[in-house]
Amino acid sequence: MYLENLETDRPALPGMAQAKRSLAGEFVFVSQDASVGFAAEACIDVLRAANRLTGRETYGWRHLSGDEGLEAVDGPLCDAGQILVLIGGLERAWRPDAARVAALRRAIRDAARVCVVGAAVFVPLTAGVLGTKRLAVHPNFRPGVEELGKGLEVDEGATCHHKALSSAISPAAAMRMIVELVGARDGEFTRSALSRYLGLTEPEGDTVAGEHWRYKRMAQGDEVICEALQIMQEHLEDTLTVGQIADLLDVSPRKLERGFRDMLKQSPLRVYRDMRLERAHRLLQQTPMPLGEVSVACGFSNVTLMKKWFHRKYGERPEAVRRHAFGGTCAA
Repeated sequence: MYLENLETDRPALPGMAQAKRSLAGEFVFVSQDASVGFAAEACIDVLRAANRLTGRETYGWRHLSGDEGLEAVDGPLCDAGQILVLIGGLERAWRPDAARVAALRRAIRDAARVCVVGAAVFVPLTAGVLGTKRLAVHPNFRPGVEELGKGLEVDEGATCHHKALSSAISPAAAMRMIVELVGARDGEFTRSALSRYLGLTEPEGDTVAGEHWRYKRMAQGDEVICEALQIMQEHLEDTLTVGQIADLLDVSPRKLERGFRDMLKQSPLRVYRDMRLERAHRLLQQTPMPLGEVSVACGFSNVTLMKKWFHRKYGERPEAVRRHAFGGTCAA
């Protein structure tokens, strides 16, 4: 197991192949038993959200629950391209029996990074393969951990990342730990947006999901582009021209178009249309508004035009999205 400090304030440990190895995109979750399976599923939801926000299938996963899950594995539990996440509860120390400890010991040694949650802190201690001297431990387990792990430093935070081991004191803190790992790989901007999107921090007025967020991320802090995106977001219904947006920003239309092309690889009109189509998609899924009203609410001059661009972007017709969302009970 490669021992490399995880610094959550730097994007993805650039230029360091071994460090990137410890921040793999594939996760193997092993829960102590069915009672904490929910925590693994919540962490998987974090990875799903990260994939949606970045627009890439960066993260993958599988979940093994309890002894039954471990028994069903034919071959190694995980490999050097995966992160092993062991999730335990808050009441009973997780000390695997001899039949399980060998498989878990091998998995811990093979994994790119190991994460322990709650009672799972006892697994590497029992297996004799704890590769760090600092980790987060729930107060319930501190006496036992301090006794078994002589010289171990208990971190006072809810999560801790030291060398190739990450830890969270509880199933609730596990989501935050996974968000921090995503941020270390994809950058602080992604970590912050993902945390707000999941409700782990107080929401801000600015949107943190979808096309607006994706293009804002691509803008890399460019003031003009970010302000233009915000103006577009605030005027999805009463669509502005490129010239009007440029006037509001006190720049020339040509400069605005050049900035979009250089930073976002798209024209302002294309970006604007993507944002309006995303709003149409959400309205179709979340409301019973007729298609005509949806098109008006998203700045399209008529339904036919909205349908045309909607099909090109999503590969399906608005009516199909509506039927799927409402189980076929809502007329388009």
